[in-house]
Amino acid sequence: DVPDFALPANGLQTVGNLADAVVPTPPNVTDACGNAIVPAAPTKTAAPNCQGTVVYTFNYTDCEGNTHDWTYTYTIELDPFAVPANGSATVNCIADTTTPTPPTVSDANGNPITPTMAQSADPTCSGSKVFTFTYTDCAGNTKDWTYTYTIDVPDFTAPANGGSTVDCLADAKVAPATPTVIDACGNALIPVLKTTPADIACSGAMVWVYTYTDCEGNAHDWSYTYT
Repeated sequence: DVPDFALPANGLQTVGNLADAVVPTPPNVTDACGNAIVPAAPTKTAAPNCQGTVVYTFNYTDCEGNTHDWTYTYTIELDPFAVPANGSATVNCIADTTTPTPPTVSDANGNPITPTMAQSADPTCSGSKVFTFTYTDCAGNTKDWTYTYTIDVPDFTAPANGGSTVDCLADAKVAPATPTVIDACGNALIPVLKTTPADIACSGAMVWVYTYTDCEGNAHDWSYTYT
């Protein structure tokens, strides 16, 4: 009458992702008479969607019909995931700060994570604009990836100076029509009168000077000379 046999304590392990929950090696077990008992193929619980447990169960049965289960339980606690280095670019204009394409990021189980996006306000001229993509896995681990645009408005080009020959002093006292000037980003610049010419005694030159200044502080004078 073969007595019952005993099993060792069940196994436990905590792992950082589902892929590490591999089939464990069952212990060596003998019956009461010293004969090795080969366990049946293990059964496995369904894998969790995120964190949780995976249990492998091995059944041992001796020739007498005594039977016991030995289990190995994996507790899955997701490791934090990694994001690539942040991105950046220098552009000329605010219009160039298009939404960047965020990198592909997966959690510790290999599942892709869809980020949420936020963006900073547009600067009035030059400065920085930052797009922030926040990745959050099913375990609540979260990381940000940012893309920073540095806006550096280039200098603009002023038109050639103008001029005309007139007959009388009164004709040269009429303010000239100023040309349309746009900055490097396509914004119209408003000229500011810098110099109004003083009257001359008779013939000679009278020069009107206007200054165009963009938001970056780039400035150029445009003049109109009456002869």
